[in-house]
Amino acid sequence: MTDIKDGLLYTKTHQWYDPESGKVGLTAYATEQLGEISFVDAEPIKGEDVEQVIFDGKDPTSDPLDATVESSKAVGDIYSPVSGNISEVNSDLLDNPEKINEDPYGEGWLFTIEASNLDSEKGNLLTTSEYKDFLASL
Repeated sequence: MTDIKDGLLYTKTHQWYDPESGKVGLTAYATEQLGEISFVDAEPIKGEDVEQVIFDGKDPTSDPLDATVESSKAVGDIYSPVSGNISEVNSDLLDNPEKINEDPYGEGWLFTIEASNLDSEKGNLLTTSEYKDFLASL
C-alpha cells in the first residue's frame, strides 16, 4: 500500500497539508502516478493570497495555482488545500525536483501556507483514515 503519513490532512487531488507547519506537498500516491518528477515551478506563487479548492465531483471550485510539477508522464497542476497566504516556496526543488519522489512528506514539500480560515475549511479535507479509504476506492 502507498505510504500515507499520520497527522496530515489530504485532498482528493493527492496533496497533503500539515496544519502544524503550514507545509503543502504531493502524496506518495501522487508521486507514484506521476513517475520521476523532473521539474517544479512554484516560485511565481510566493506571497500570493489563495483560496481553498474543493473537488466535490469532477470540477474544482477554483483554478489551479500558477505552479506545476512535471514528470516523464505528465504535467500536474497544484491546487490550494486551504485559504491563506503562500509564505514560503521550497526553492531547493528547483535544482533537486527528485526530492519529491524520494521524500514526499519531508524534504519534498512544495510551499507553506499561512492559513486564514483553517477551522472552517478543515472539514473539506480528508483525515489519514479518510484518505486511505479514498485511495482504496480508486
